[in-house]
Amino acid sequence: MPSIIEELIIVVAVVVIGLGLFVYMIYYFLPTEALSIAEQQANLVSSSSTISVGPLFISNGGSGSAVIEFYNPSMSGSVAILAFVAPSSLEPSVGIIAPTSTPTFTVYLPNGNKATSVEITSPIYQINGKVIYSSPVTVYVVPMNTPVTVNIQGISSNSDILVIWVLYNYGGYWFRVGYSFTGVPSTT
Repeated sequence: MPSIIEELIIVVAVVVIGLGLFVYMIYYFLPTEALSIAEQQANLVSSSSTISVGPLFISNGGSGSAVIEFYNPSMSGSVAILAFVAPSSLEPSVGIIAPTSTPTFTVYLPNGNKATSVEITSPIYQINGKVIYSSPVTVYVVPMNTPVTVNIQGISSNSDILVIWVLYNYGGYWFRVGYSFTGVPSTT
């Protein structure tokens, strides 16, 4: 016949095991599952979207501008734009490069108003779930299916390209759902 102490030890052991499983579920399983669901949604957005990027025009002083549009006929909502300058020699590997310093750019809507800026402090993922960028960065939120103008500083007249990342937020996770780039600049 088990004593009360033996029964108490069994009850405590069951409670500790239950709490351990609960903590595991909260801190590991649920975030992993949430990231997986967000990744699936980002893949859906990416696979059904296109990015149009116009030519990069520069003016004196190294500022440039280009018109871009993230088009998805089956969706409405918003995406975020991250733009940065890269040497044209990196054009063949534009899909794997990231900003090396804090980009200085602004995005304007068709009505001439500046788009809303947002600071991203969490990692930015590729649609395969791998982190592509992890430094804090300011991006601009724009509506899908709307052409917007990106103005950027630090363009060299003949040797730089403008790289555009389109970011999508789902469940608090940021994903790069598309990217594109301009050719070398044209002087205006």
